[in-house]
This record gives sequence, structure tokens and C-alpha cells, in this order.
Amino acid sequence: MKNKIPKRIGIDARLFGTAQATGIGTYTEELISNLVKFDDFNQYVAFVLPEVAETFPFYAKNLKKWPVPYKHYTYSEQLLYPSVLKKARLDLIHYTNFNTPVFFTQVKSVVTVHDLTLWFFPGRKQKSWLRRVVYRQVMRQSCENATRIIAVSKGTKTDIVKYLGINADKIDVIYESAPKRYRDKVEPKRLEAIKAKHNISRPYFLYVGEWRPHKNLVRLIRAFATFKRQYQLDYQLVLVGKLDPFAPEIPETIKQLGLQDDVITTGYVADQDLPYFYAGAFAFIFPSLYEGFGIPPLEAMAAGVPVISSNASVMPEILGDAALFFNPKSLEDIAQAMYKLATTFRLQKELKDKGFQQIKKYSYTKMVKETLNTYRKALGEDI
Repeated sequence: MKNKIPKRIGIDARLFGTAQATGIGTYTEELISNLVKFDDFNQYVAFVLPEVAETFPFYAKNLKKWPVPYKHYTYSEQLLYPSVLKKARLDLIHYTNFNTPVFFTQVKSVVTVHDLTLWFFPGRKQKSWLRRVVYRQVMRQSCENATRIIAVSKGTKTDIVKYLGINADKIDVIYESAPKRYRDKVEPKRLEAIKAKHNISRPYFLYVGEWRPHKNLVRLIRAFATFKRQYQLDYQLVLVGKLDPFAPEIPETIKQLGLQDDVITTGYVADQDLPYFYAGAFAFIFPSLYEGFGIPPLEAMAAGVPVISSNASVMPEILGDAALFFNPKSLEDIAQAMYKLATTFRLQKELKDKGFQQIKKYSYTKMVKETLNTYRKALGEDI
């Protein structure tokens, strides 16, 4: 660091500690905790919401928290947040999601793009064409303004280049990982208590995630019904994730097919309980039609659970040969994958072993070290 001057680097952590975006919250948490661990030279400023600032868990001599009341997807984010960033006198700002003040370009920036899900699957909350147009414009402008872009997979980088028209040379692919807690041993009594609480009484296929259209859950439930009817095997399907009133078709499908005792919807599950659902599962199933990275299958692998997954989007890139893949648009193909795993002990063991090897390719330590290199490139420093 001889002859170098410490840089003042901002981290847009407004999604940390909120229920609005748990995946990005985890990404931000791991980013900050590891940055201050591996870089005690530069100065960091974490911009967080006021209600989160009180319980902000990170402490370091070179880290300052800065409360800002401007939430994502608001006019204040575009109109008022820039004055805070200007006041902070930053050399670089890292936006941990594509939401950036698009008219603030006075400071060099790094933008992490996790996926282009809303580009392909606008969702029920984006019914108005205006909201969809604004989303696309903010996404494209954020990437055009950025000094460097972090894509969380090669597939995401390809999408950014193809659909946003961004130069590939300014995009770095930096993989995420799965939190270490999924690799810890669980207490058998607590596991049984959690299963009893949710009426889980048989071997079960597990899904963890949101109830959004691209997650393909209605088709998963119908495929599970096919699996049970066609192969006469006594399993349950457990869907872990916040119940979504905007997705009434999911409970309606369960009821329509008479699967109330076979398909369990847990609702929101606390972080400390989630590893138990993984640990108790026979297998993890991921039917998604589109992902930017896909953390839940890696969490399952870390917990020693065999994974069967959609072959769409980035899933083959991220999971390698450590998963049994299926066509997510085919009920029969999904059901056959479930049957093949349920009746082949050798395959169960093979996927479990390969999963342990696959998860070693990803770590938050590696992610942060590569992110630091991206900062240096954005600042025009030698790596």
C-alpha cells in the first residue's frame, strides 16, 4: 500500500435487514462482513435504513454506518438519495442491486446485477405498463452509468449484454455462495419438533423460495400429484417460504388436487430454523424457469441433501453435474426425476457426494476478494 491513499467506498446496504429482498440482504451482509475482514486500508460507508441502523451488526475502525430513509423503488431514491451520496464524499459507490439514482453520475460506481427476472417475468405487482417501462429504463441506465458491473453468473452476464446492450468488457462475473450455517449439524430433538409443528410425517421433497410466477410452483405441485398417482410412493412436498396473497393459485391447486395432507406450506421460516428443513429433507427440488444464480440448491448441497433441478437458465452452470436435471415445463419429466431419485439409492449417494464437492467451488471469501479487484479496476488502480 506504499504511496497509495485510502479510498472512501460506499456500500448501498438499504436492503440489508429488510424482508423486501432476503437474497440481496444476505449478499450485502456477507459483502460487508468480509470486506472489513480483508481490507483494513480503505474506508467504508454503509448506507442503511434508519430502522436497521440501530441493530447494524458490523463494527470496524474503517467502517461507518450512515442512515438514509430513502427506500428502493421510490421517487426519493432518485431525487433525494443523491444529495446524501454527494455529502459522503465518496471515491466509489457499490450498489448491491440495480436500483441506483440514475441521474447521479458524479462518483464512480459498481453495480451488482443479480438477475433480469423482472425483464422476463414482470410479476403481479408490475401490472401497469408504466412500471415495467420504468423498471427497464432504470436497469439499463444503471448499467450504462456504472464504471464496472458485477454479474453473479455467466448467464446473467450474457443477459446483460444481449438485452441491455452493455459492453461485455466492463462486466465481471463473481459468483455468490451459501451461508455456512447450512453446513452445521442440527439437533435431532429440535428437528423432530419442527417437523411435528408443520405436520411433516413422511419423507419429503423440499422447495425453499418465493411464490413468484417464474418459480413454477403450480407445475411442481401438479407434477408431484402425478408422481404420487403414477408411482404410488408415500412422500410429502414441503414448500418453505412466505405465503403470498398475490399467488392464490398455489393453495387453490393444492386443494383442487386433494393434496392438503401431502403438500405442506410452512409460511415464513426464521433463518435459525431453515437449516432444519434442509437437514430433514429426502431431497431438494428446484423447478424455476429463470434464475440469476440460484442459492437454495447450493444450501441444500451444503446440508448434504440430493438436488433435483430445472435445466433452465443458469442452473446447469451453477450446479454442474451435482444435480439431477429435468425439463421444468414437463409434468412427466419432473415426476420421473422424483421417482428416479426416490428409487435409486446409488443416485442419492452420488448426488450427495457430488453436492459436497460442488459447494466447495463457491465461497463468500472468494466473492469478496474478487469484488475488491473490481473496485480496483473501477478506481483505475493496479490489481
